[in-house]
Amino acid sequence: MTGISRALVVAAAIGVGAPSFAAEVQNRQFRGSDPSDTYYMVTFVSGVEYWVAAFEGFKDAAKQLGVKAVYSGTPEYDLNKQMTVFDQVVSKKPAGIALSPVDQAGCSEGVKAAEAKGIPVVNFASTTDSVPVAYVTSDNVKEGQFAARTLARELGGKGKVMVTRNTQSNHQRRVDTFVETMKKEFPNIQVVADVLTQQDTNKAYTAVLTVLQKHPDLGAVFSPEGPSGRGAATAAVEKGGKVKVLTCDMDAAILQMIEEGKMFGSIQPNAYVQGYLSMLALFLAHEKLLDPLNAVASTPGAFVIGLPYVDNGLDLISKDNAKYFYTDKWLQRRGSKAFEPWPAPRS
Repeated sequence: MTGISRALVVAAAIGVGAPSFAAEVQNRQFRGSDPSDTYYMVTFVSGVEYWVAAFEGFKDAAKQLGVKAVYSGTPEYDLNKQMTVFDQVVSKKPAGIALSPVDQAGCSEGVKAAEAKGIPVVNFASTTDSVPVAYVTSDNVKEGQFAARTLARELGGKGKVMVTRNTQSNHQRRVDTFVETMKKEFPNIQVVADVLTQQDTNKAYTAVLTVLQKHPDLGAVFSPEGPSGRGAATAAVEKGGKVKVLTCDMDAAILQMIEEGKMFGSIQPNAYVQGYLSMLALFLAHEKLLDPLNAVASTPGAFVIGLPYVDNGLDLISKDNAKYFYTDKWLQRRGSKAFEPWPAPRS
């Protein structure tokens, strides 16, 4: 039994509906009970490539389960706009919502309100202060540690580094862990700047140029997301290309930079698996496929599963393997279109 399978079995003890439904559970197949059930994915900065793979995984799971999948979100990095979209989705009474929240605290009440209406919510990539049915992500602590150790090795264990950050919860954890790991494990490496760029390429570009004026011997930059990573790498190239930039996530521009040696590398969470597991968790909660041995069976409307953390894994993109990560080529091989719902609309 895999780690995820064990987690699902253990988590089954969280709750179910009424005891009378036990016989139905035992006879159910792993297939949607209503083919019209629609599950939504809601993101922010909705056009970035990261979400493409996440929704492909979400959509594949929906196909296999016999339900519908729709992508939604706001193109801005804006809490109010994302929650407006989220509330609109809730009003459609979906079977479940996979939400990547732009703000940990700001999205919490919306998640609570949706679940109070019987709509299961899974957080993925980033999370909320409320407790969703599941939180699917890569291990952001391990990402921060890996980033610190990788750059420290490249710098020979000494030198100066800087970080960019934003207020997204998982990105904060990556950066905080990176800084802590450097201080604890590499005392000869100094973190000389910690700059809030809020996933803005231009802000990251300016920040790196500013830090280089004060610290011309800067050795490396760590950015927890792609837009800031691109800006940092552009600035580094303009100043001679000696600063090693390690980012997270990827798009075609980042991959090209890595292949051309303009960026050191990128840590890429497995977004496809993230979306796939998010759909599975929502499906289990909505369909109430589990009948655990506990007293919660007497609680009507309780969700059947609770997964506080599921790790979707990650990859390190380097000059040697960047060619395998181009989203457009991957979609072409799959015969799919970015963000196309399932079932696809008839032409």
